[in-house]
Amino acid sequence: MLTRTLLCILAIGLFSLAVHAQAPAVGSDQLVLDEDTGISLRPGFDAELIYEVPKSQGSWVAMAFDPKGRLIVSDQDDKGVFRVTLPTATSRSVKVESLPGFPYEPIPWGKRTVGGALGFLYAFDSLYMSNMRGFYRIRDTDGDDEFDEFTLLKKLNVGYEHSAHSIIQTADGKGLYLVSGNFTRTPAGTASVQPPVWLEDSLIPSIPDPMGHAVGLKPPGGWICRISPDGADWKMIASRFRNSVDIALNREGELFTYDSDMEFDVGCPWYRPTRINHVTSGSEFGWRSGSGVWLDYFADSNGSVLDIGPGSPTAISFGHHSNFPAEFQDKLFICDWTFGTIFTVEMKESGSTYTGTKAEFLHGSPLNVAAMRFGPDGAMYFLTGGRTTASRLYRVRYTGSAKPAVVRTPPAPNELRALRHSLEKLHVRAEPGDEVIATAWPHLSHADRNIRYAARIAIECQDVSLWREKVFAESNPRAVIYSGIALCRHGDKSLSRRLLDKLGEVPFAILEKEDRLALLRAYALCFMRMDKPAGEQASAVIARLDAHYPSADDTVNAELWNAELCRVLAALDAPTVVKKTIELMKSTRAETVSYDKTMLERHEYGAAILKMMANTPNARNIHYANSLSRVRSGWTIEARKYYFGWLNEALEKDGGKSFAGYIRAIRTNAIAHLETAEVDLLGGLLSDFPTFDLSKLPKARGPGQEWTVEKAMKLSEPDLRGRNFENGKRMFSAGFCIVCHRVGGEGGHSGPDLGSLSSRYSIRDILVAIVEPSASISEQYMARTVKLKKGDPLSGRLIYRNEKEIGVASNPFDLNQITKAPADDVQSIEFSNISMMPSGLILGMNRDELMDLMAYLLSGGNPQHKAFAKD
Repeated sequence: MLTRTLLCILAIGLFSLAVHAQAPAVGSDQLVLDEDTGISLRPGFDAELIYEVPKSQGSWVAMAFDPKGRLIVSDQDDKGVFRVTLPTATSRSVKVESLPGFPYEPIPWGKRTVGGALGFLYAFDSLYMSNMRGFYRIRDTDGDDEFDEFTLLKKLNVGYEHSAHSIIQTADGKGLYLVSGNFTRTPAGTASVQPPVWLEDSLIPSIPDPMGHAVGLKPPGGWICRISPDGADWKMIASRFRNSVDIALNREGELFTYDSDMEFDVGCPWYRPTRINHVTSGSEFGWRSGSGVWLDYFADSNGSVLDIGPGSPTAISFGHHSNFPAEFQDKLFICDWTFGTIFTVEMKESGSTYTGTKAEFLHGSPLNVAAMRFGPDGAMYFLTGGRTTASRLYRVRYTGSAKPAVVRTPPAPNELRALRHSLEKLHVRAEPGDEVIATAWPHLSHADRNIRYAARIAIECQDVSLWREKVFAESNPRAVIYSGIALCRHGDKSLSRRLLDKLGEVPFAILEKEDRLALLRAYALCFMRMDKPAGEQASAVIARLDAHYPSADDTVNAELWNAELCRVLAALDAPTVVKKTIELMKSTRAETVSYDKTMLERHEYGAAILKMMANTPNARNIHYANSLSRVRSGWTIEARKYYFGWLNEALEKDGGKSFAGYIRAIRTNAIAHLETAEVDLLGGLLSDFPTFDLSKLPKARGPGQEWTVEKAMKLSEPDLRGRNFENGKRMFSAGFCIVCHRVGGEGGHSGPDLGSLSSRYSIRDILVAIVEPSASISEQYMARTVKLKKGDPLSGRLIYRNEKEIGVASNPFDLNQITKAPADDVQSIEFSNISMMPSGLILGMNRDELMDLMAYLLSGGNPQHKAFAKD
């Protein structure tokens, strides 16, 4: 049988330089290479390529099984919906039918026309579908095996790739769950289990993403709704995700999702890796735009079950849907698009929630997994595809030796989980609500974090007048903290002084570790939601907390206490916070980042992260610097010089695409709070950061050509071996690629990192992106068109938007050049279909220069790549 490498060569010519990763040797978990597909997977399993999707059928990203065991799939763009009859023991053929009539409302996205389904589920004798514009119920009403009724149940707000995604059935079998990314606002008419009092709640004012991503998006961010089968009742049960694509229920009926990171923020203290979240009633997971992301330990949020690391989460499913061996039945299978990996996560009960450990189940290169489900036959089926990339349908079956049947022993009753469930039933407004408050209140001091959370939400659902005075009568320190957090979210600002006095009764020194963090969060929420103290009360709060800063305890918990003490004391302009924090900055060292090196080494994209790990920024000091940026009291010239010198040195570290921009923003905020005399004394430390001088970049020798995609594709006829690495690198600069993109850790940050191109995209895809940059634009890099009430519209990257003004960078080669307009002059803001990347950047290159550039891109900046071999 042809190997996958040979199939790729036949499909896209000798231009293909994709290589298979070697399976890591990790004892009994060692993966085995499947020669037929090029996929490395666990021993005893077999991978099979079922169907290679032709370009005419698009790039598939959604899938579900119908009652007859057939797959319903959809192209992401405009090629439509298909039904796939899978091969059987008696027939090896695959039948693919195009299904007519499916709702399609095109959305222009560069030169793409997007609008395909992003999620399917067959339930209640219906096929449910989500796309960027709506949630639909689709039925075959006359039994002829053809869908003929297409009903829009709810209009959805467009969120591009961060739109509504997967649909599953609820644990009780009476409803549906739908998960959505943070770009799609909750639909009109949606009720909420959470009291809808969402705010940014960032004590340090949030810095908008310097790359312009998600600027202006407000809470609640990504959400999960429970929906009745007829689509009439919608209730949001959880929120503040970034872009969870799928959801899954374990055997106990507990809900989980796999949420994405913000890869631009790698190296920053607010960066959170991709993670598994246990979705409980009313849970909030802290996504905010820019630097305002809540940290997992914030008491008014929920933490993760397991942090996975960098990646792009897609599909998830529990193994009890499979016929895999017993050891896999209770594991959660999770798929990563970027690194072409499927992991298993083993859950372990931890109080009323879970902790998890991960292991690789399979990986390939490229293997951009877009969707996955277990079929009626118990095998795993998954699709690769998305963003017009090549799409394939695979099947994974267990073919190892038969293992003795294991009858699963139901876990012992979890009393803590049962208690949490009983509190979650109270997440409704009761009349008058006294009984709910009486039931939930004692559990504000429970030792289990999720139980405390469930109790607080139950109380917050009731009229604040019923429980406001209970806060001030409470004597248990933990209950004071958590009821105080609730009161901050619902109480009147006039209560600020009373609440601060009450929090002052809580003895910081004798609190347990997580209660110290919760107390500091309560102070922060009071400052933000009610009022910041002044005069004698401010001095009293400062004296109360300053005595514990910095902590003498040499533990991770002490580092977190110091971080939050700094945040609160800086907000109060405490007299000693500068001196103490500068001393901390001098002694704090960058923390080792523990990402999965084995996985990162598999792809060029991972090499850039590995470089960051070798030149790790001091994230803790970035937090301290950000906290001090608005402090006016307690500075000396020596402290100022150290502070700005440290920020300048921080720019020499490696991080995500927005990393340097965030450091600049912190620096700009600090400069704005300087006195005039300080500006004169600090001199060169305040000079602007350098940008690329386009006039000094090398130029192509030429003669150039009118390169088109087809003309450039003809270069695939010869092999790319023997290319010139240095010339390819030079062309990366000559074509201005280096100004906006990074390869091998070198280059700008305003465009995508190109280090992983060969692992995810074909040569044609890469050439289309260069020659026709508007053909397909990731939502992370889309420009905006800002229409003004007066004057010409602004077009470019939306850098920031606040109550006073809006800032747009129109020059793709220098995002520091910002055009501003008053906020009240803005008429509308829309995504632009035109890429900020200019076309024609390779027109001056001759044949060899273009081939060397392509080899350089495919190599990820690796001079040892086989494209540069001389043989």
